Amino acid sequence: MFAKGKIIAFPTDTSYGLGVRADDPEMLQAVYDLKKRPTNKYCSLMVKDWSMLREFAEVPSELPLDFFTARPRTVILKPTDKLPLSKFWPQSGVAFRVAPLKEVAVAIEYPISATSANLSGENAIHDPRAIKSQWGSVVLLFDFAPRLSDLVPPSEIWDYTTPQSPIQIR
Repeated sequence: MFAKGKIIAFPTDTSYGLGVRADDPEMLQAVYDLKKRPTNKYCSLMVKDWSMLREFAEVPSELPLDFFTARPRTVILKPTDKLPLSKFWPQSGVAFRVAPLKEVAVAIEYPISATSANLSGENAIHDPRAIKSQWGSVVLLFDFAPRLSDLVPPSEIWDYTTPQSPIQIR
């Protein structure tokens, strides 16, 4: 489903996100343009599982196995050489999430962008009907599109790239 040339709105454990393949710079730019997101604000990437995370990031041994399942979390890690260089994430540390929903995870064949589906600076989107209202046919809605709770806080962000790691940023 996350094929090159497509912007997909997909559910997460917190809100709806916009996903494009991380190796599709034209579509990454299209997401930034669509959201009116400043280019100095990096996007995070979502992978399908720990195996894909290890392929694209240097995962420290002290990162707990329940890190992503205990609560919504994002982790900043040093990327491996397999992740393409991009203006949309810094090479010093890329924010990663592991797909929390199996329906989404099975559709990820390559890391995807995991930026929120709302216009930059506006409230998160929890209702799939709001995707169509906000974006029309420019954004495709993921096949599995439930109404999400708006009571779940945004994901915590942990940085594992500094000497004093880990540091909770948010």
